[in-house]
Amino acid sequence: MVVLLGESIIKFLEKYTKINPAGIDLSPKAIFRIPIEKIDYAFLDGEKRGYIINNEFKNLVDVLERIRPNGNYWELEPGIYYLVFPRIKIPLDCIALAFPRSTLNRLGLIKSETAIFDPGYEGEFTQTWYIPIRVKINVNEAWVQIIFIKLEKEAKEGYKGFWQKEKY
Repeated sequence: MVVLLGESIIKFLEKYTKINPAGIDLSPKAIFRIPIEKIDYAFLDGEKRGYIINNEFKNLVDVLERIRPNGNYWELEPGIYYLVFPRIKIPLDCIALAFPRSTLNRLGLIKSETAIFDPGYEGEFTQTWYIPIRVKINVNEAWVQIIFIKLEKEAKEGYKGFWQKEKY
């Protein structure tokens, strides 16, 4: 396994906050609140991914409530948030992982998932965060560090899943 240097992966990112020796720090370009108080339950069935609200299926993106920065700050109340990061493109000979910055974990923010970015994935990737306390974070502050890992050989074909070409 070879982790690529941060300086060598910037060409795969639309925008970044900081270059690190083994990865790149990224800031969210948009934040949405998931209104869990309105949701009866989450629903996943093939291409249908969203929520049941009042016995009716709603697509994930139709339920999200956009949060606007207050000046230069994201001000978030406790809750579950859907963060959108700048567009990335994973080459066919790599995978990528996005980890929460340890500073945010130390402050009590809890990220609730990490996924593998398969070879060929392209889009504005998203992550769901559980935030148990009120938060005020500068809009330019990095939330995740993304790393790229070189595969033993190039994949025969790239990712073709549901989230390919994500855009918000």
